[in-house]
Amino acid sequence: MTSPARTWCDLAAVLDLEDLVAVGDYLVSRRLPRVTIAEIRGRLALMGSGRGIRLARRAVDLVRDASESRPESRLRVILAVSGLPEPTINHTLVDTETGKHLRPDFLFADAKVILEYQGDYHRSMSQWRKDMTRRSRLEAQGWYVMEINADDLGDPVELVARIRSVLARRTR
Repeated sequence: MTSPARTWCDLAAVLDLEDLVAVGDYLVSRRLPRVTIAEIRGRLALMGSGRGIRLARRAVDLVRDASESRPESRLRVILAVSGLPEPTINHTLVDTETGKHLRPDFLFADAKVILEYQGDYHRSMSQWRKDMTRRSRLEAQGWYVMEINADDLGDPVELVARIRSVLARRTR
């Protein structure tokens, strides 16, 4: 049996960057941390060279404790690799009208842009209505909400161009 840090390092030999970061995000998750980023770095330092080590060294710099799903992690890697500024992840905002707490997936505060990954969970009628109300409340406060789904992750170049365009328009 290996430690979570060692297992993560070993997975670098078989996973791509996005999935390795997603596993790392899961392991260091705020909700139920199994290892720290510092422990992963420490284990990496002991690994020397070998299959996947270069990828692991690149991936550990992208691991964050706030991602809450594999698609969120994948989207964050796409953003990072593209050179876009790093968004705040799952940060709590307070609706100034209702006092309700909202946690957008990705937040670009300076541009007042929110990216929301909409997985299949959001397809039920009740969740769809809640999402609509939430989006409307955010937009009423001046936020631009961009919804992203699995199809968008399939064409990262187009997705990044779209996000870059929105950010450029909102920061003029």
